[in-house]
Amino acid sequence: MTDGTNTPTTHWAVLVGINYYVKDRCLKGSVRDAETVKQYLEAGSTHVDIAILTATTPSEPGSTRPPEKAELWPTRTNVVSSLNRVLAKAKPGDFVYIHYSGHGTRRNELANMHKDPGNLALVLFEDNEYGSSYLRGIELASCLRKMVEQGLLVALVLDCCYSGSVLRDGDQRDTIIRSTDYDPAIDAASTRILGTNFLNSDGSLRNSQIPLDQWLVDPDGYTILSACSPHEKAWEIETGGARRGALTYFLIDALSALRKAGVEITHQALYQNLRSRFHASWPQQTPMRYGNENLSFFGKLVAATKAAFASVYRTDDGRLCLTAGEAHGIYEGDEYAVYPFEQSENATGQKKYESVMVKVDTVRCLTSDLVEIESSLGTIKVETGWKAKPVTYFSPKKIPIRLMANVNNPNQWIQAARQHHFLNISTGNAGTESYVFGVTVNENEEYEILGGTNEKIISLPTLPLEMNGASSAVMHVLQHLATFKFFEGVENRMPSPSFEGSFSLLPATSLGESGVFEVRHGEIWGFTVENLSTIPLYLAIFNFTPSWQIVNLISLAGGGDFFVLLPKIEDNLRSRQEINMRMEVPEFFQNRGESRCEDVVKVFITSKATSFPAMILPEMPLSAKDLGGEFRDGHSHMWEFLSEFISGIRGKGAAVHEQWTTRNFIIRTDVEKRK
Repeated sequence: MTDGTNTPTTHWAVLVGINYYVKDRCLKGSVRDAETVKQYLEAGSTHVDIAILTATTPSEPGSTRPPEKAELWPTRTNVVSSLNRVLAKAKPGDFVYIHYSGHGTRRNELANMHKDPGNLALVLFEDNEYGSSYLRGIELASCLRKMVEQGLLVALVLDCCYSGSVLRDGDQRDTIIRSTDYDPAIDAASTRILGTNFLNSDGSLRNSQIPLDQWLVDPDGYTILSACSPHEKAWEIETGGARRGALTYFLIDALSALRKAGVEITHQALYQNLRSRFHASWPQQTPMRYGNENLSFFGKLVAATKAAFASVYRTDDGRLCLTAGEAHGIYEGDEYAVYPFEQSENATGQKKYESVMVKVDTVRCLTSDLVEIESSLGTIKVETGWKAKPVTYFSPKKIPIRLMANVNNPNQWIQAARQHHFLNISTGNAGTESYVFGVTVNENEEYEILGGTNEKIISLPTLPLEMNGASSAVMHVLQHLATFKFFEGVENRMPSPSFEGSFSLLPATSLGESGVFEVRHGEIWGFTVENLSTIPLYLAIFNFTPSWQIVNLISLAGGGDFFVLLPKIEDNLRSRQEINMRMEVPEFFQNRGESRCEDVVKVFITSKATSFPAMILPEMPLSAKDLGGEFRDGHSHMWEFLSEFISGIRGKGAAVHEQWTTRNFIIRTDVEKRK
């Protein structure tokens, strides 16, 4: 452990790896995990203050102590001391990396399993009568909260059975599964170890709009990567003749490739790569991400990419596949540029890299085969986890837009629309077909976008005709609106009846006479979802706001891209989750004399873990001078959203049946009190 007293450091690491459990199953790869992470950190150009605590299984028969020095054992006292040392010495803006590899456990009362999803405990080594101690998730949360409040940027990696390990079949377990049974005696003894409590006297944690694991805190200052979703086990895998934690192995492999290429990416991009590699090579686990998706891994902040990348994968028989098919609007002949994973996400950086051009050869329901057209990479083979960016894409669904008669050069507008997704522009003389948006020139010589009944939309900017690039800016605004409406309308029109019967989703209030939910400004609206099946279900929740923004409500509350609704265990014990959110009329609406607005809350329910990172759209600027920037690239996210919708091939290249459905709720919020 480095002292760090005389050397100013801005990077800290606390690494814990435990193979040896005196009275439980010993592991084989956890110490190697911690040592591998240490080697990775030390090989970088940035100095890192590293504390590593490990417990190796003793080689001498009858020995009950690890061969490491006692001050380096991963006991509760030593782990808490190492974390407190960071809290005492780190400065605002410093980076902290915490890595745990070892057993995880949860309380084993079935009644608490669904009500208390945050009861994870890390199983530490202890030289006492129990041989172990627990560091509860809520205690770790308190530590994270203190770090965030202190201005530290934290990355936490948990390579253990994370909250779902007790949901196992029978009692058969292998040395490669990182879970252990909960022991209340160990739990009670752990809390009696003096000087190891992070909790404040009130024990309070941050409340968020969406109930999540109780130990998640302010999402802006941290990112958590966990080895598996709540219902799964975390495993050790054998590679190169040695055991490793699956998450640690894939993580360090990806980070090493990025370091070699000199590329920084966001946690979200790293997570997407990890998830695709797990699904292709180790489908037993679904890694989870929580917190700030735009932090870079143990380094400086990296802006979220505007480019729409998605992963491709190789099957065991060598086919190159795309994780999307007919259900996602993929067509034969569509072309994509495929890049190595370690290529920069910066759009300008793409010019420095060569790519492989591929096209869709065969389209199935959920997946498609790709064939190579040409390559500037020589004999380099496209591998699982590479990124594909669409070059050509044709969507059968178009959002109808009408150009009013006072808009000049209509043919140029129609021609320009062909370069954008979803836009179907017609002129004022094109018949009586309905339209969603209209473009007109108002009395102030400004382009103005109208609603489908020619009403003014107060949440959109007007653009002076004399503004440089005015028509192009209008086209990008229209593309943003069309993308918004496209996603709002995504639905499975032929959902499986059995899947529809596997859950219950009920709003907390009844519909109003107009078919929407009526709430007052500041009131809580929500719904209850219940898993009626024996398999886990996955929920992603988005808010389509009055300012033409699409927000992932789970990420906003500090969670990941989705959360897992655990399966029912018995007929009278089902997994139920209440979702509550506070509804408000935006201030800019009220400033413009409007007292009400409408939000659309869209819920995706899927049978497999999936995420929708590219579905997010930024808020629409209200002023022409604020146009430009990232909102203009919103349409490019469409393909990534579709490609991420289905997880694709698992294991031996056999297609896995995916089920999905959606629910849309229109909520009208009114500032004025209704009688």
